[in-house]
Amino acid sequence: MEKEVILEIGASNPEYQNAERQIWDVFEAEHPGIKVKMWSVNEDTVAAFQAKVAGGYTPAFGPTWAFITGEINKENYQNFVDLSTIDFPWWDRLTHDPLHKVPELYGFGPRSIDIFSGFVFTWMYHADLMEKAGLDPRRDVKTWDDLKKFLEEGTAWAKATPEVDYFWDQGWHSWVFGANYIRMIPLAFPDGQQQDNYDCWTGKKKFNDPDSPFRHTFEFFKEAYDKGWIPENWWTREWETDMEASYIAKKSVMMLHGPWPWDKMLAADPTAEQLGFPSTPPAEGQETWVQYMGPVRYTAGPACILEKARQLPEWPQIVEAFAWYHSPKAVKMRAEVLGRPVLYKLDEPLELTGPQWVGVVKDIATPGGLWEDVQYTTGVWGTTVAGPHRKGGSPGVWDWESGAFVEQWAALMTGKKTVQEVLDWAQANWEQSYEWSES
Repeated sequence: MEKEVILEIGASNPEYQNAERQIWDVFEAEHPGIKVKMWSVNEDTVAAFQAKVAGGYTPAFGPTWAFITGEINKENYQNFVDLSTIDFPWWDRLTHDPLHKVPELYGFGPRSIDIFSGFVFTWMYHADLMEKAGLDPRRDVKTWDDLKKFLEEGTAWAKATPEVDYFWDQGWHSWVFGANYIRMIPLAFPDGQQQDNYDCWTGKKKFNDPDSPFRHTFEFFKEAYDKGWIPENWWTREWETDMEASYIAKKSVMMLHGPWPWDKMLAADPTAEQLGFPSTPPAEGQETWVQYMGPVRYTAGPACILEKARQLPEWPQIVEAFAWYHSPKAVKMRAEVLGRPVLYKLDEPLELTGPQWVGVVKDIATPGGLWEDVQYTTGVWGTTVAGPHRKGGSPGVWDWESGAFVEQWAALMTGKKTVQEVLDWAQANWEQSYEWSES
């Protein structure tokens, strides 16, 4: 009798591990002799996990963010399996073509595969608390000025009731601010669109120019802080243990967040009713309401394999499981668990029921939807194109991987720095970090 093979496979996020466990149950039923042991990491456990990997622990595969802070790049790509060298039958199903795009952009073969459309960050809230506040943002927020008026009114209500601690709660997360908020907020403005972002990252304009798109992000949060819309010293609040916990306990009404806490809330209270609205209603001069969608992730994703795994006796089964995980059957199950659209040609249509999808996303850029005229960002972000030109060991523009970005926010909020000084710092980082040329 053959010995049972055990594969240790990472969940995409801890909150989805139980649901993804059911997907791997299907795999085990189809592959007798192979058992899957799941693992996951979160913000507070990732450092210990990475130390364990550095000490020699080599699981079958898992998400890139479990293994490294940031993305796979020219300094570390050798640590991951070149997926073009393994038996993988599904390249033609992926609509963003990492098999060819990654070598074209980065000069090395694909190390990770992401099947999903980019993360969508929207406003999300408790419907019952919003009703108690007497506010209806899905009806009333149509412009940037509407949004600020809404935040002013909601904050006044929250301060007058003991039921909640905050209207809009905010905590600190390096990746959310450094890779998402920083390019999301400018989309409300005519000089803050994807092309403006692209031009800064590729050196056609400067991060500290008067019309820098990033100026809007810092100005918005500075205004929010000065007017009391967000908590005092919010940059010292932990993302999960403070901000998300407050929302889950219904001590705050709303957050500006991605898909994960919608599911966390339902796990805590299956009866919770959550709704949302697109993140950046247009400011004066911006005709189109643009909704941020994170970039296609060519160098980070929910599935990569450490190069050391080639030496494991279960290597053939790792390759088999990795391929199955990206099959049309598995991709459909994964997408429906997370409630996210895919960049993948499926055999059957998706049936999405995730809470973020139901509460807001299904109505964005959809004929007949509440925000059918809103447009998603779909172009290439400047960071994607500039990535191959980054110098090893450099801070990057926002220096968020090291955690240093928070110091700039603290200085700005407390009046020790101006927006211009923060942008000057960013431009100096770009000049230090990138060797850009059109070639």
